Amino acid sequence: MEKKEAFLQQLSKENQKAQYHVMNLMESFRAINSTLELDEVLKKIMHFALNIVETAEAGYIQMYDESLNKLIIKTYVGFNENISHFKVNIGESITGKVFEDGCFRLITTRKEIYDSMSDLSKENFDFIDKAHHNNQKIKSILSVPVSFGAKRIGVMTFHCFDIEDGLSETDLLLLQSFASQAAIALHNAQLYTEVHKSLDEVTHLSQRLKETNALLEKRTYIHNHLTELSVQKKGLKAIIIEMNKLMDRNLVYADYLEGNYVPQHIKHFAKSLDDIFFLFTSKTKPAYVSICDTVQIDCYIYPIRSGSVLLGCLAVEGSSPLSQLDKLIIEQGAPILSLEIMKLRSQTEIMYKKTYETYHHFLKIKNPQQAEITAKELGIHHHYFLQTALIELDGNVDLHSLENDALLLLKHLKEKITLENSLLFSYNNKITLFSSARDAVSEAYITKIIESSIKWWNERFSVVARAGISTGHYYPGQAEENHLKAEKALLHLKKQKKKGILHYRDIGISRLFLQHPPEEINSFLRETFSLLWTGQEKKDDLLHTLFTYVQNNRSMTSTAKELHIHANTLYHRIKKIEDILDMDFSHFEDYLKVQLAVYLYKTFFGSLTKAGKLM
Repeated sequence: MEKKEAFLQQLSKENQKAQYHVMNLMESFRAINSTLELDEVLKKIMHFALNIVETAEAGYIQMYDESLNKLIIKTYVGFNENISHFKVNIGESITGKVFEDGCFRLITTRKEIYDSMSDLSKENFDFIDKAHHNNQKIKSILSVPVSFGAKRIGVMTFHCFDIEDGLSETDLLLLQSFASQAAIALHNAQLYTEVHKSLDEVTHLSQRLKETNALLEKRTYIHNHLTELSVQKKGLKAIIIEMNKLMDRNLVYADYLEGNYVPQHIKHFAKSLDDIFFLFTSKTKPAYVSICDTVQIDCYIYPIRSGSVLLGCLAVEGSSPLSQLDKLIIEQGAPILSLEIMKLRSQTEIMYKKTYETYHHFLKIKNPQQAEITAKELGIHHHYFLQTALIELDGNVDLHSLENDALLLLKHLKEKITLENSLLFSYNNKITLFSSARDAVSEAYITKIIESSIKWWNERFSVVARAGISTGHYYPGQAEENHLKAEKALLHLKKQKKKGILHYRDIGISRLFLQHPPEEINSFLRETFSLLWTGQEKKDDLLHTLFTYVQNNRSMTSTAKELHIHANTLYHRIKKIEDILDMDFSHFEDYLKVQLAVYLYKTFFGSLTKAGKLM
């Protein structure tokens, strides 16, 4: 009787426990399906799963990440943050195999658990090991797949640290029932998240489309409005003023050649304008610059160009980023401004071309009366002294850039030279100055201005400036002779690859050879020095000795001292050179030939190195 009562009590307890589990499952099913927010669903699944598997002390849910092809921790309980770094490959360790084959794993001994984790990467093992509070060791583990239909979406895993056999077959059965409902809840939450994400993307794209359409409408309006001002010939200033009205911030245009500002200058900006132009002659993209002088000014600089030619810069004061509208106004206005500036440049170029043609027509006039009339038309009145200066810019840039540089140097010269009784213009990459002065003092003054201006240019720019100058008494009808002398002085500088200025009178004997091609001069040098010009070290020393001897005007003492040899050694070297060249330096023609060859080489080709090699 007692046995029967005990059996009935045990049966009642098991029925109560089963009923509790059923109620618990039903409550968990209702709870996890009560929301569609994925994070909230995951938290609820983890909470109710731990209620179902009562002996579990910690657990986590991994979901499959298709982009990484790994199982990623999505929620956890009973671990520290190290668990969040636990990312398992498919087929790796216990949970990776559960996901791969879809079969649960219930392992109830510590040894078997860690043996099953032997293929876990060291990194993952460290993460899972450090994730346990107080470095507890796993004594029981239960891991079940989470599948929606035939598609596996993740794995639920629970740890027991207290005792082996802490997790049972009953826990497995209950968890498997729960997992199927959890999969449905997760699938619905994922769908909900994806739909919301798609909806957000569509809403975002719709908003972007509205903003883009509004921006395109503004762009079209700005372009048409500024173009209309250009078509109506309102001019550069009107366009910049209108851009200022449209913009949120003040805009200033600084002209590269003229150095002026439209509509007004920025305080403290003028002192640094040359440096800004120098920076943007090669820089094609806009940039923020900081100007530091007595005060600091931050500006957004947008270069205005025509091809490779810098025309000027748009400057917006301030370091904060430009609004989208301001950028749009500048980008739409820049090409229209460029067109307006090029219109003005074209007018200037036409004027200078006409001046160039008139000037060269004047040079050809030999009749004194006619020459004087034409000179007056050019603004030149007859005085006793005539000055012609030809300035050329030379560099590894295209012709349009050189023309632009010539206009900039011309502007600088105009600020220094009074145009009274002078003609100053540029054409292509050359600047011509033609003036008539009352005395030599006035001539010297202008020469000094040209010299300082060219020095100023060469110190700042990579493009080389050089000038040939000719002065003299002027008689109407003889201007061409003076012009040709200036051309010869400029040619001499170019052949020597020198910059700066050179007066025709300072050329000396070299004027006799200016029209000789370099090949002819080189041929003469080789004929003269061919027996020494061999590249052999001994003969190189002899050639160096000969050059030093000639440059010291045949002074044995000075030559020996410069060569650091004894006078007797020098004497024997000179005799040897005479024998090799079959010359006698005491004969006038022989020595003159050698002297002339040394002079030509030094003037047109370079100099000797200490080793005696021709450079």
